[in-house]
Amino acid sequence: MNTITTLCILVTVAWCQASHLTQDSPLYPARCASDPCIGINFTDASYICGDRRLGPVSTPSDFPLSTELQTYARFGNLCPYEFLSKWTAADGNYSQPPENGFVLSTTPAGKPILGNTTLPVGQKLDRFGSEFGTFMSPLGAPYIERSLPPQNLDTSDGRYPYNYHVYQITKAIPVQIGPIAPWYEQPGMGTQFVMPSRVIDLVNNGYLRRLSPAEYDDRSDFVDDYTPGPLNITS
Repeated sequence: MNTITTLCILVTVAWCQASHLTQDSPLYPARCASDPCIGINFTDASYICGDRRLGPVSTPSDFPLSTELQTYARFGNLCPYEFLSKWTAADGNYSQPPENGFVLSTTPAGKPILGNTTLPVGQKLDRFGSEFGTFMSPLGAPYIERSLPPQNLDTSDGRYPYNYHVYQITKAIPVQIGPIAPWYEQPGMGTQFVMPSRVIDLVNNGYLRRLSPAEYDDRSDFVDDYTPGPLNITS
């Protein structure tokens, strides 16, 4: 296949994809309809505008991912090209929030709001991202509360669709805990745990156990039964 033919195919796929998304999916405002992908290099039809940074075209239909993403407005009120312009750095990678993404206080200004706690054995956590990171969330937290970019939904390992991983704590783990700051056009304000080391290291050292979907498909798995009530809190 020659270069011209390849380019023609890519252009055709990009046009069809943009047309389909504009008509059938509220991914971006109507004002973006004429050309939502201005200036974006189309390389793979699996991703919005052919760019893996914008996440997959398809969205999950099975629980719990369908529920976690039900309220997700991928680009907020921006067109895809505006989203990349606002949230990526000069090297093309996403800009990261300050202070590990914790909400910042106003008094004193700029200080992250966080605390320290120990997560108990048995608690289930999840994560959209590889096992080389340190951020985790309570199982089932809505995607909009996590302030993650759409790229975190890209499947890199077929065993974990949408890059979604679930774990259970097998040894108590001391963590930083706090509210998540708004970022990437998402409101945030969910709870994040910053682990003391990478997830893969915690797995290898026996602190976390990987779970299969059959181990977190019941409503009771998503209940917060580990936070003490007001009568159980000691100063």
